[in-house]
Amino acid sequence: MIKKTFYNLPEEKRNRIIEAVMNEFASTTTEKVSINRIVKAAKISRGSFYQYFDDKVDLVEVLMSTFIRFSLDGVNDALRESDGDIFYTYVKLYDIIVGFYEDESKKVILKNLFKNIKANDDLFSDYMFNRFNGFDGIGRMEKITDFLNKDKLKFKQDEDVEFLTQILSQVLKEAIFNVFVVENNAEDEKKIYLRKLEIIKAGASESA
Repeated sequence: MIKKTFYNLPEEKRNRIIEAVMNEFASTTTEKVSINRIVKAAKISRGSFYQYFDDKVDLVEVLMSTFIRFSLDGVNDALRESDGDIFYTYVKLYDIIVGFYEDESKKVILKNLFKNIKANDDLFSDYMFNRFNGFDGIGRMEKITDFLNKDKLKFKQDEDVEFLTQILSQVLKEAIFNVFVVENNAEDEKKIYLRKLEIIKAGASESA
């Protein structure tokens, strides 16, 4: 678990550590991630590292939180523009994440992330199953489902909305995997992605 001491660091030092973590994950596979290289690049001692983090799984949380923060403004804008339309928001999420493809370092990190998630890498599996809380408590978004307009949906119970977001997230993850790892053309993949959203929307949207 990431410790409060990390979040209490001066912004410059905290960003330096985040950059070191991102560069390490961009340069190697997860099983070869080196704490020694990270502390050297971040210009901190190994003892300081363990004042901020418990283990390497915390580094995955640093990565995921950073990418979610990169996406927050776009997600919030999409929710406002569409009056909480979940399908519109998931279209925008695709555009935001694929936009990272233009940044070589982010592209490589995401490629490694999705490749290892697909391979059920222990480090990522531990984080995704035991520590990942989605958007909860990150930045200005508490929980994406809290911002959705349920009047637009046929199924309005909280549990049903959670199920819908899980389905859409799985479809999004597959599309992103195909872009970053399989290296399919992003525009061609988006057409397939949009068609899948249309099919799901036909069964879930009040106005469909």
